[in-house]
Amino acid sequence: MTSVNAAGIATRDEMLSYMNTGSGDQAVWSLIGQGFTELTEALNAKTKDSQYIHQKSGTSSVIGYAPTFTFVAELDKADPVASFIANIGRERKIGAECETDIVNVYSWLPGTTEGSVVAYQQHVAVKVDNSGSGVGGEAMGLAGALLYKGDAVKGEWNPTTKTFTAK
Repeated sequence: MTSVNAAGIATRDEMLSYMNTGSGDQAVWSLIGQGFTELTEALNAKTKDSQYIHQKSGTSSVIGYAPTFTFVAELDKADPVASFIANIGRERKIGAECETDIVNVYSWLPGTTEGSVVAYQQHVAVKVDNSGSGVGGEAMGLAGALLYKGDAVKGEWNPTTKTFTAK
């Protein structure tokens, strides 16, 4: 794992994301990395706005979230994550066929178990906008979003064994 730089600023390479590219009950955790140039989380906070009769100004509250993780990548044929995502788009899978799990790993936050770090497991639907196309002579593009389904499960990630343990 990498560490926080001298200025104390966490860098993008320190937040690792893994996707379950396995099938059935056999989880295979593959790093989302090779060919990926962007993986941006938007929390999409849901708010409730109210203005009560005794107030001149309104009141806003955060009542939930609808997070997404947009991605942009080159279609690396040898990468299991890129292949998994491209296949969803090529086959135009829907419903449960385009769902999997991801684990977001915060490598600078130590877990409570020796050698582990804080992580969150999240069930997602894979929305593919581009399953492989582009300009002649250039790498084929892959783009879309991971749509979060339900609440994340907080836990710990063991980087040596690539296992997530809910806490």
